Amino acid sequence: MEANENIEHWDSSREKARELRFEQWGESKEVAKISSTLRQADSRRTAMEYLREIAPNGPFVSRSGLSARLVKRSIGKIVCRTSVAASFCPGAHYLAAANIDRLYSIAIEPWKFELNPNKENAGLKARRYLYAPMEYGGKVLVVKITVKEYNDADLHNKLYSIEAIDVNLGA
Repeated sequence: MEANENIEHWDSSREKARELRFEQWGESKEVAKISSTLRQADSRRTAMEYLREIAPNGPFVSRSGLSARLVKRSIGKIVCRTSVAASFCPGAHYLAAANIDRLYSIAIEPWKFELNPNKENAGLKARRYLYAPMEYGGKVLVVKITVKEYNDADLHNKLYSIEAIDVNLGA
């Protein structure tokens, strides 16, 4: 990262999602189309099945150009009880998990964040937070996707976690 680049505080990624606007992904009709999901999932088991099916198709590339792989260990992390609880509702979380490849392809990275000093950062260059719109329950909400980027260029970026945030982009 460049020295003059604005870096956000490590714990502000959820709050920053509230600043996102529909237009950051395009025209209203385009965003409505890209925010629709390809697959349906309302349980951990269904989401896991889709994640296992999706993972070998990586690496995935975001709209902002960041590539990342979905590794076996992350699949469990994405649908674990703690991760689901971080989202505003389990149904939205499972739906996002089942559509992670599509969501990642439309995700943008409008901000850079400091590393969280309270987490294990050995070997990490950055924790990157990307945001994608997803239609759920008649509105378009935000899915935050966390990617671990490593100092070692030979290590692939790892798609690490997701969080469905109750931010209505259509409002």
